[in-house]
Amino acid sequence: MEPIIPILGFSVWIVAKLLFLFALLIYIIFSLVVVRQVNLMTETLEVGFESPLKTAAGAHLLLAIGVFILALIIL
Repeated sequence: MEPIIPILGFSVWIVAKLLFLFALLIYIIFSLVVVRQVNLMTETLEVGFESPLKTAAGAHLLLAIGVFILALIIL
């Protein structure tokens, strides 16, 4: 028996899963901002290791998307 919110008739776990997925979407937006900021920074400053920075930002974005997809499958 799953806990039910009496007023709405929703399962508590469904609400928790939706909030978790929403938080992951916000995190994907954050990682997109990180990628954009890294690109702007590497265009403005020449520090000598632009390629690893861009790679790390891209990997961060891909991992965030991967976690979201896994959460969709598992949850």
